[in-house]
Amino acid sequence: MLPTNNPVLSRHRLPQPYRLLLVVFWLLPIGMLTLTAFIGSRGIALDVRLLLMLGLMALPAWYVWQEGVDVLPGGIRVRVYVPRRYAYDDLRAWRVMHWRGERILTIWTQERGKALECHAAHLTDWPLLVRALRENIPGSGGLG
Repeated sequence: MLPTNNPVLSRHRLPQPYRLLLVVFWLLPIGMLTLTAFIGSRGIALDVRLLLMLGLMALPAWYVWQEGVDVLPGGIRVRVYVPRRYAYDDLRAWRVMHWRGERILTIWTQERGKALECHAAHLTDWPLLVRALRENIPGSGGLG
């Protein structure tokens, strides 16, 4: 496992227009609900229960915004579903598969579990990520 204070060399997220639109999509109902509550009560009537519900509704927007892969000096940080850190020594292999015109990146751990599986189109700066994997996980079957 990697130390938590490693500097991030590069971040690979969903490309900006899609990422921003998904966050707006998830936050729009919160704004509409707040506006409706404001107009309906002719003033601000924020109850703790409403604030808790609005906070819960904002969680998917936060998840979409932070989801991705960070390249660190000693490994990678995968922020998909549950954030995890993998040292390069803990990773066994990686491979890019071409399927129906799409590139799918898969990274395996030493225990033969999948550390990451995602479409290349879902990550920014694809060549930089592939170069970091090629340099730090030698001998794996990356087709980049």
